[in-house]
Amino acid sequence: MESTARIRNYQAADRPSVREIACDTADAGEPVERLFRDRETVADVLTRYYTDFEPGSLWVAECDGRVVGYLTGCLSTRRQERVARKQVLPKAMTGAIARGALWHADAWRLLAAFAGTVVLGGFPHPIDLTVYPAHFHINIRAGFRGGGLGPQLVDAFMQQADRAGVRGIHVITRGDNAGGRRFFEKIGFQLLCEKPLVLPAGAWFRRTSTAVYGWSKER
Repeated sequence: MESTARIRNYQAADRPSVREIACDTADAGEPVERLFRDRETVADVLTRYYTDFEPGSLWVAECDGRVVGYLTGCLSTRRQERVARKQVLPKAMTGAIARGALWHADAWRLLAAFAGTVVLGGFPHPIDLTVYPAHFHINIRAGFRGGGLGPQLVDAFMQQADRAGVRGIHVITRGDNAGGRRFFEKIGFQLLCEKPLVLPAGAWFRRTSTAVYGWSKER
């Protein structure tokens, strides 16, 4: 795998692959259907800002001509939050309503889980954006993990952030994603905080957490 793999900048033709991988890995590396069935909404929420508004910070891993992983990077989290609030999320919700996705029971369970997370103090995450202004998300298809693609994707983005004068980066992962946590710790990120997270589990709910990791040249 490593001999035919390459890390490159995102191209518009990669958009369907990035959206598919996002949905195939959204539940701590597993397909999103355990949480929510409407893939278009999930793909919009998870990837549209990066593919449509900051594609220059998006990197893909390609093996034998196939996109098998990606890193959606962002150099300014404040900008991403503003664009998401004003453009990405309203369009995603409008699409979900038009497709009838919000009338399914799994949508209401997801909303209930979100409310439970808020009650437990899971949002917002207390990230100091003056120290850690940039962020990224990384996802790799099952079968291609552990072969060195993850560190290469992160290295590409960190070099880009360094050229842009960005001094700190943060990432958020699920607390029960042991592999993801080991990965971030191995590449030099330190745990900043951990907050409760409630997720649907069939007709019931499960409690886990979100773990925030950060890396900064200043620390």
